[in-house]
Amino acid sequence: MLNKLGRPQILKQVKKIILSFLKYYLFWILFLTVFKVFFTIYNYSFVANIPSSDFWGIFRYGVIMDLSVAGYLSMLPGVIFSLGFIISSRFSSYLLKFYTLALLIAMTFLGLTDAGLYPAWGTRLNSQFLMYLETPGGIYASLTWWQLILFPALWVGIVWLSFKSYNQLLKRKDLSNMKMKWWGIPVTLFLIAFLIIPIRGGLDRAPMNHSSVYFSSYLEANQFAYNYFWNFIHDVLKHKKARVNVSYMPDEDAKSILETHDKTNSEAPQIIFPVKNKPTNVILVFLESFSNKVIEPLGGLPSITPRLNEFCKEGIAFNSFFATGRRSDKGMLATIGGRPSDMSRTTALAFPDKMSKLDYFPKYFANRGYNMSFYYGGDVNFYNTRAVMIQSGINKIISKSDFPLDVGLKQKWGVPDEHLYARAFEDLKKEKEPFFSIVYNISSHEPFDIEGYDKFPPTSTKNKYLNVISYADSCLGVFIDSLKQTDMWDHTLIMITSDHTSLEPDHTNITEPSSYRIPLVLIGGVVKDSFISDRIGNQNDLAPTILNQLEWQYKKDLLSKDFLTDDSYAFYFSSQGWGFISPKVGWFMNTNTKKQDFFYNHTPTKTDSLMHFAKAYVQYLHGGHP
Repeated sequence: MLNKLGRPQILKQVKKIILSFLKYYLFWILFLTVFKVFFTIYNYSFVANIPSSDFWGIFRYGVIMDLSVAGYLSMLPGVIFSLGFIISSRFSSYLLKFYTLALLIAMTFLGLTDAGLYPAWGTRLNSQFLMYLETPGGIYASLTWWQLILFPALWVGIVWLSFKSYNQLLKRKDLSNMKMKWWGIPVTLFLIAFLIIPIRGGLDRAPMNHSSVYFSSYLEANQFAYNYFWNFIHDVLKHKKARVNVSYMPDEDAKSILETHDKTNSEAPQIIFPVKNKPTNVILVFLESFSNKVIEPLGGLPSITPRLNEFCKEGIAFNSFFATGRRSDKGMLATIGGRPSDMSRTTALAFPDKMSKLDYFPKYFANRGYNMSFYYGGDVNFYNTRAVMIQSGINKIISKSDFPLDVGLKQKWGVPDEHLYARAFEDLKKEKEPFFSIVYNISSHEPFDIEGYDKFPPTSTKNKYLNVISYADSCLGVFIDSLKQTDMWDHTLIMITSDHTSLEPDHTNITEPSSYRIPLVLIGGVVKDSFISDRIGNQNDLAPTILNQLEWQYKKDLLSKDFLTDDSYAFYFSSQGWGFISPKVGWFMNTNTKKQDFFYNHTPTKTDSLMHFAKAYVQYLHGGHP
């Protein structure tokens, strides 16, 4: 049989099969390399100051992950090649063509999204993006007008050029005319099997992981080396369940360690002095994307937030108060729901059954007959915000839809702060006392698009951010000044904090403490002292601290504390790992690479007990305890 076909002819056909397969694999390598170059150029400012050896290492080490992804993308085409030996080469060539086009559309969309989100997220595309797809209005609101034009244009252009290149590299005519015989099947199966080597990243025991391309002491260089598609799919699969499994010790040991920790005999110093026979009104001002990096008395840049600077000196400010995560839902979960965020993509706020089990901070006031209200300039359905507030005992919810249409359209996200604060003040000065109110601004949200306020020229993203921060600060100042003119001021507590930080200005990366350090400022007639405290705490520590000041009973929680009396520490979490901050030591534990970076005071003999406690805390948190 072989002799009839002719050995040279068989070898020629085998060579064509192998060459076509390798061309297809090469096509995806080139595509992914071009996208890596595009990503690097688009976000060049993040790696502009790293050593040149690390810069070129992005491509040298990152190609390993690109080869892996190209292998995954080429496996199904190997099967399609085999179909040509069973059915017809014409059919398989058409099937391959449409498979490639569909992949190009999806891969280009994800690649562009990855490049666009990196400046805000500080991490490569991950499973959290799926939450945004559930609420596309949030994606639209986060984009500037030029991005809205550029994105679809690039999407179409890149897909068109890539598909044209594919058709030039693997001409359908050549594939259709390939004379397929049964002996081509074992050849293609061998080629598919061979792809396991690049997919796994080599012949070592360990399969491809983040450590495979982790080469630099600069986080950004390592992140740039990642392949966006590999990182996204890995994160989706890793977080397909709401829980992230963490295991450092037996569960009962973790709980026991927490139960024996934070035992102090001291009482909290009194910092809030309620007026006798007058219940204390409480206003929680929740600032969008504020960090200590822009507040001078808390270690930030000068002259950006003059009003907040005043309030820090007027009342009590904390310079080491930390957000537990970097998105709004995580900030709401910790501050309002009383539970720290974790390394999961989702939070309890996405699950009604879990949401109902939270110990809500506002609920303590609602149960004492306070009038409850919430003011927000955006869409109250985003991140399940309406459900959160209702669960919290808040029955008056004012959002974007409650303002005139032209006011709600002034910014992408909704109502500018000046209108939001004006509405909140007009309502609160007529509100029956006592009341608890949350005012949550949106003007400092990306894409930093406030109009008519030009303290900083919009020449860079940094300046745009500083401009909206300055605007938000000025509007907050007017709100506080108005409250001071009312009779309620002497028995009112105002807590000013933030949902999370921004990586702007002067980008910090998502492992650094400064990317989670947020303001906490207490002012009002019931705050008599003025000082800046070094006590370290988390958003979920706010409720027990304030409730203790009011001498109210509250539910004890192993994950939260009165940070004025208990041990001074804080945690923060991202999809890449967790950070721990205390007066003695600070570190970030990268759970992807198993690498631990110490920020200061790395003395193992002195940190063993803290390390044990921190691991117990993280394990207990991720164990799904209510």
